[in-house]
Order: sequence, then structure tokens, then C-alpha cells
Amino acid sequence: MRLLVAVALLAACHPPPREAAGPAEVLAAYQAALKAGRLDDAWALLSSKWRAAHDRATFERTLSPDDKRAAETRLRGAKVQLEAEAETADGDRLPLVFEEGAWKLARDPLDFYPQATPKEALRSFIRAVELQRFDVALRFVPTRYRQQITVDKLRERWEGERRTELLASLELVRQHLAEPLEPGASDDEVRLPLGEKKQAKLVREGAAWKIETLE
Repeated sequence: MRLLVAVALLAACHPPPREAAGPAEVLAAYQAALKAGRLDDAWALLSSKWRAAHDRATFERTLSPDDKRAAETRLRGAKVQLEAEAETADGDRLPLVFEEGAWKLARDPLDFYPQATPKEALRSFIRAVELQRFDVALRFVPTRYRQQITVDKLRERWEGERRTELLASLELVRQHLAEPLEPGASDDEVRLPLGEKKQAKLVREGAAWKIETLE
């Protein structure tokens, strides 16, 4: 009996930890805090990294009544979409999405050569060349060059006299993959600066990104 009483007292003194609020609950709590003027609560819902970079007093001064109403309106229609990203052993990025109460893979991890984004295309092209899969590498050649470039010509180019130089250019791309892309002349063009006036230029054809130049 004493043991049961002791356990009951411990449970009362140390209640089980509350489950962390989800993203939708955090948005709703922030909106409610603004509406009620509870700025301490609103401030506490901002990340420690953001708070460290911003002044609390400035946060309060900039929240005029109009700002609060605008924030409430924006948050009222907000929709939460949870996304995550796994990094594979070879540096590839595997996206995940939260659907129907569970995390799911956003693409097939057995697709070793995705090209739905510019950086996917660059990683996939590097992988194809290093594995000597020139039939796959041909997928990353823009359509307007396909009459002049064949699998055999790609093999000759990447395994010929300039092999060391060309592989060095791929390594340079790999070193810059974490850096931001820059827009090109249209929405279907981007480029990745590689330093020393070098760049990788990519173009989008349909749903796939292809490599225009590595120079």
C-alpha cells in the first residue's frame, strides 16, 4: 500500500511530459497570441536562432495594430505541408513528405539518376559519368544537341585524352553543389557559379533538367 501511495505522489509531482505541438498548432497559437496581445507568448513561439538575431524591443515596436491584423489574416489561411530530406551516403538528397498521418518517400530511392531539379541533374550526371553509364549520361544532353552527340561520342569524350581535366570539372561542380543557384535568361534556365568565371548551365525540358554547359 505504501508503495502504491508513493507512486501516486510521484506521478502527481512529476506529470508525464506533454506531447510537442505540431506545426498547425504552433501557427494557431501564434495567431491567438497576436490577437490577444500576448507578445511574450508570441515571442516564445519563434525559434531561438531567429530570436538571437533579432531585438525583442524592435519586435514589439514593429507590431502595430495593422501589422497584427495582417499577420492574423495571413496565418488564418495558412496550410502546413511537412517535408524532410535525407542525405544518402553518396551525397544525394532523398525528399520525404508527410501524408495521411505518415512520412512517405517523395520519389523512388531506386531511381539513381533523378533530374527533377537542377541539383538532382548535376548529381545524377556526375554519378553516371563516374560509373561509366554513358547511356544514362545521354539523358542529360539537351534535345537540340542530340543529333550530334551519341553514347559512343560521350564515352570518347569522357574517357579520352581530356579525361583528367573533365573529371576535375565534375569535382569542381561537386564542391559547389551546396551553393545557391542563380537564375538564367528565362525561368527554364539556371546556372551554378563555379568560381574563376566558370559555371554549370542547366535548362529545363518538360519536367527534366538537362546540362547545357560545364565551362
